Amino acid sequence: MKPSATYRGWLAVVIILGVLLVAMVVGLIVAAVLRARAIRAAPADQPFTGSVIAPGEKIESAELDGNRILLTLQGPRGEELVVLDAGSGKILGRITVRP
Repeated sequence: MKPSATYRGWLAVVIILGVLLVAMVVGLIVAAVLRARAIRAAPADQPFTGSVIAPGEKIESAELDGNRILLTLQGPRGEELVVLDAGSGKILGRITVRP
């Protein structure tokens, strides 16, 4: 007995959806493995070394807020605030206080 056209249509839909479901599960597994490798490759508790270029200035104060460090610098050009990322040591911004 030959299957009807409706049966073949639904069979095709089920096969296509099954293939898509398997592809999505494989994609999730690959993404999880790649993310786990990236997390493992990142230095977790390694201290950073960095420098803030501020010729002729000295640090008046330093404050920690979350993962940011605020340095208050005083020098010949006046007062300057420098915001650093505590995790990487990158300078996030500089604010010059003008009289």
